[in-house]
Amino acid sequence: MNVVYASSGGYAEIAGISMRSLFESNRDVEELAVWMVDCGIGGEDRRKLLSVAVEYGRALFFVRGVDPAERAGISVAAGRWHPATFQRLFLGSLLPPEAERVLYLDCDTLVRRPLTPLWERPFGPSSALGVDDCRSGRYAAELGLPPDAPYVGSGVLLLNLARWRREGTEERFLAFLRARGGDVTYVDQGVLNGTLGALGQTGALPPRFGAPTVLFDFPYRDLLRLRRPARPPTEAEWRAAVEDPAVVHFTACFYSGSRPWNAGCPHPFAAEYLAHKAASPWREEPPRPDGRGPVGRLTTAAAHLLPRGLMLAVMSFLHARAYPWARGVKSRMRRRRRG
Repeated sequence: MNVVYASSGGYAEIAGISMRSLFESNRDVEELAVWMVDCGIGGEDRRKLLSVAVEYGRALFFVRGVDPAERAGISVAAGRWHPATFQRLFLGSLLPPEAERVLYLDCDTLVRRPLTPLWERPFGPSSALGVDDCRSGRYAAELGLPPDAPYVGSGVLLLNLARWRREGTEERFLAFLRARGGDVTYVDQGVLNGTLGALGQTGALPPRFGAPTVLFDFPYRDLLRLRRPARPPTEAEWRAAVEDPAVVHFTACFYSGSRPWNAGCPHPFAAEYLAHKAASPWREEPPRPDGRGPVGRLTTAAAHLLPRGLMLAVMSFLHARAYPWARGVKSRMRRRRRG
């Protein structure tokens, strides 16, 4: 099993705790190697990461990350994300040819169950399998796809790198990025869906293989009212994801606000994350301060103060309609200026 992370120096601790949860939950896997794409990891954190791998008798390889702007030849907007998030687009050239199939995990994941059922999943016509991101069809449409096209999150991805290399997929990613002027909604996730979606090469995993925070923050019917997803999970899939997820993805969500490395995080699996931290080389590190600005904190407070129906209506309008519409307008204006 080949597993890949990409981390900056600021996320090395979080990546290390995720990696420990991966090793602990997959002790029975005979061969498991981790590739860490290094986007500025310091020497002390490298030593700590290696010590976790040694503790479990696993192989850990460091690979130097690339500058997406340098690869694309244009300025690339990362928004609130670190450029490390783009690394998964370049895994075909970053990893050796023998890494033909890889499982990519974001640093902010917690692995709770064996991943062999995920690792052995057939690709079918797809070259990338991920959990549907539970978004309105306007996000796919903004990328030039049919509104009902699959739109997968990029936090947990099973990737067919052999096919990517064979078909020149990395250059397709770069072409899409250039065509969008280096500014794509949800950065690498938009590039991946916009490129592979047009080729019919994205496929959905059950949400329990990468359960995002929004699934835990809202009951099923409220989730559908909030997100208006084009391809909603079934209630049984949602329940399996929140009750016994194989992989928890600690994504940011306006309703709960904080994440497990912040003090007082309300996530139902925060305690499991902290248990892994307590057994890791980062056990003495204090909780991180809440990195949200005043607008983020105010949004969380307002979401809990407003009547629930009104809150869902307002946030649904902003997330499912207004934001993708605004991004679409921005893209059209950019294309007109370039044309």
